[in-house]
Amino acid sequence: MSDSHTDWIDRIAETEARCAGVLSLPEFAAIPGIAAGLGFGPPQLNDLVVHTARTGIPLERWERLAEACEKRGIPESGYVLQRFVLLSAGTGNLRLVPHLPVAGEVKDRLLNQFLYVCAPDREMASLLNARHYGFRVMCKFMLLERFPAGQSDWEITGFPRSWLVKMPVRDLPKALKCVFVRAGGRYPFFETHTAFRRELPILTEEDERKTFQLLAASMRLQFPIRGYLGSAWFMDPKLSEVSPHLAWLSNWWRECEEFGAVWTNLGEAPRDGGFLVGDRRRRRLYETGRWKPLQGLLIWERRDLLRWYDFNYGK
Repeated sequence: MSDSHTDWIDRIAETEARCAGVLSLPEFAAIPGIAAGLGFGPPQLNDLVVHTARTGIPLERWERLAEACEKRGIPESGYVLQRFVLLSAGTGNLRLVPHLPVAGEVKDRLLNQFLYVCAPDREMASLLNARHYGFRVMCKFMLLERFPAGQSDWEITGFPRSWLVKMPVRDLPKALKCVFVRAGGRYPFFETHTAFRRELPILTEEDERKTFQLLAASMRLQFPIRGYLGSAWFMDPKLSEVSPHLAWLSNWWRECEEFGAVWTNLGEAPRDGGFLVGDRRRRRLYETGRWKPLQGLLIWERRDLLRWYDFNYGK
C-alpha cells in the first residue's frame, strides 16, 4: 500500500466510516444507555480496555456490564458488547495510525484489526471472548500497543532480569554482553508473540522472514529501540528431531546467530505453551517422557538485526 498522505486520509476515513456504521446498529446503539445506568461513561469504558490490555479484564466490572446487557437482550455470547467496547475505545486512535513510526504494511495490517472487529469472520471464540487472552490482545491493538506483522505480532517490552537465572550458565556471559553492553540496557525491545489471526495454521519460513522484515524496517524508524526479544517452545534446539517439518526453524535461528543474535533457552517449556497442539507425534513423545521441550530464547541487538535486514533487503 502507498504511504502517501492522500491514501492514508482515504484509508482512515473508510475505516472510521465502517466503525461508525457498526456502532450505529440498534444492538450497539443501545449499549451506551445501559452502561450509563451503571456509571460507565466513555472514560470508564476506555479505562476498561486499558486495564484489560495491561493486566487482564477486571471481571467484577465486566460482569456487571455484561449482565445488564443480557437483561436487555444483548447476550455476551453474541460478542456485540465486546465489539462495542473495543470500537468505542479504538476508533478515536485511528487518526494516529498514519503517524506511527512503523512500516506502512504494519499500519495497514493494524487497520485490518479494526475492520475485523467490525465484521469478525473467524476466531471469534478466541479473540472476542472477554475471558480469553485473545481479547486482551485485541484491546492492545485498539490502543495501538501491539503491532501485527504476519504470523507474529510484536509489543514494546523490556528484558526481564528473571530470565538471567533461568538460562544456561554457559550462555550467561554472551547474553549479558548482548543486552547490557551492545544493546545498552534492558528497555525498550521489540518482543514477538505468535499471532492469533494467521493466514496459515502452521508456521512457515516465508512468513517468518516477512515478520522480521517488517519488524526491522519499523525498528529503523524508532531509534530508542535497543533490539529484539523472542521466547517460545519452537525455539527449542532439538525441535527438528521431533517435528521434521519445522527443521527450517533451527536453520533460521542459526542464521540469526550468524548476524550476532544470542540463541539460548530458559529451561523447560511450560506444558500449556502450545507444543501439544497440532502434532500427535510431538504430543506422544512428550507424554512418554522422550522429549521435554526447552523454552528457547533469541536476543538480537538492534545494529546486528538491521545489518541482517540491510544484507537481505537493502537500505
